[in-house]
Amino acid sequence: MEDESKGYEFVIDSCSRYFLPPSYAFGAIISTIHFDGKNFDIWEKVVITALTAQNKIAFIDRTITNPNMKKGGNQAQMNAWIIVNSKITSWILNVVEPRLYASIAYAVFAQAIWENI
Repeated sequence: MEDESKGYEFVIDSCSRYFLPPSYAFGAIISTIHFDGKNFDIWEKVVITALTAQNKIAFIDRTITNPNMKKGGNQAQMNAWIIVNSKITSWILNVVEPRLYASIAYAVFAQAIWENI
């Protein structure tokens, strides 16, 4: 993806944190352990391991943040960030007990959900 107007090229290759192979489904379960409000330590460990293995941990540990278009951000990068953030958000929601959704379901950013948990 390119934004030649700014002399900046944004490329997503298989090593990019923005890369999402077709096998990364929104309904995927990244852990068999569901957060129930009491088991945070083990749940955190397995989710961090799963996100690290998929090269997506940067979206919850503040390494990658929402690209701000007002600061000269790249539209292609912004779109890629939105897609990956949405995917991670769905993965996290899939491993949280439904009764806990009310406290996290309306957060826009995966990082915010992570911090709320």
